[in-house]
Amino acid sequence: MPDTPDHQAELTRIISAVTDVPADTLTGSSRFRDLDSWSSLVALRLLTTVEAHFGVQLTLRQYFRTETVDELAAMITVGSTRPCA
Repeated sequence: MPDTPDHQAELTRIISAVTDVPADTLTGSSRFRDLDSWSSLVALRLLTTVEAHFGVQLTLRQYFRTETVDELAAMITVGSTRPCA
């Protein structure tokens, strides 16, 4: 799955829905820890939503090292090219 503007927009909508942060305030460089509603529970909700929506399986260790929207988009792209275990 290439990282296209549509892919980025789709991811931004998902992040907005999970975090209750308006999508128009999120950019590729937005840091998750800077979002007002960010917590470990929200992080896990986002992980499961992203995995289900994009059909990828992300490693928890890598996911928790992800700091920005762009980094998560890149992780999804890489995850979609790897077979699920």
